[in-house]
Amino acid sequence: MQFTLQGFGPFLHWLTLGILFVMPVVLGLLIFRLGRLPGDIARARHHPQADAISVCGWMGIITLVWWPIAMVWAHLDLPVAAAEGPGSAQATPSQMGKLKQASQRLAAIEASLPKAPAGRGA
Repeated sequence: MQFTLQGFGPFLHWLTLGILFVMPVVLGLLIFRLGRLPGDIARARHHPQADAISVCGWMGIITLVWWPIAMVWAHLDLPVAAAEGPGSAQATPSQMGKLKQASQRLAAIEASLPKAPAGRGA
């Protein structure tokens, strides 16, 4: 007795047709989720640079290089003040005192400098 697939022929044709239509949709959804993943993780962790990580994640889907970098970047814990750049955090009273002293010293130095002639200078 030999086994043949003639009885399964119509089923296999429909199965193949289903796979040909379903697989591109599944692949598209997978690419969409992978591209979004670093940005979603960064937003969930309240990362200060979440938008940049999101762009890096989408560029990583295209280039295949930036995606792992975006994933690592999304998991880094950065202090908010350090990530926003200098001058973004509130100054402490001791820093304000030092700033006032430096301003006074600068004013004293400027007062001791000779005045430039009126016709010259920048």
